[in-house]
Amino acid sequence: MGDRRDIIISIYPKHVANIVSRDKNHEFRNYLLPASVKRLWIYETSPLSSIRYIATISQGKRPGEICNPDGLENDEFDRVDLEGSAKYAYEILKLEQLPESYSLSDLKIKGWLKGAPQKYCFLKPAMREAASTLPLQLVFGPYEKTLDLSKDVNSDEEEEPANEWQSGKRP
Repeated sequence: MGDRRDIIISIYPKHVANIVSRDKNHEFRNYLLPASVKRLWIYETSPLSSIRYIATISQGKRPGEICNPDGLENDEFDRVDLEGSAKYAYEILKLEQLPESYSLSDLKIKGWLKGAPQKYCFLKPAMREAASTLPLQLVFGPYEKTLDLSKDVNSDEEEEPANEWQSGKRP
């Protein structure tokens, strides 16, 4: 069945801008994503129609579980007072930017998408492989340390932060 940690999901550009500015710290949906999903490859809808960002997310939260007013619509979600009555919220823990965006036409030509995702779709292995060598720019979130088997675990050497793609660790 393959790796199910990454999905491509459509989000309106105005909401993406709010995520990038950290005004919005949760993505709200009416459906529960599979528990295996850890990252959203954000497809910005028209007029941009491209993927520029990858977000690492929490597991789905239900109304009343956010308890943090520091984000657009967090309080409304907790009170079940959101337009459209979203049932699940996914905290944006980390946001990274691709060095170049993937346009919808690029995605179609490469066979990675047939069209803009209507709900979400799992990332194709060929897309993951192609993106695995790209240096991602950290927009916000924690640096993730990777295990370097060449270093002595008792060493006092400081490790430089690295993202998953640069370290060679497959997401």
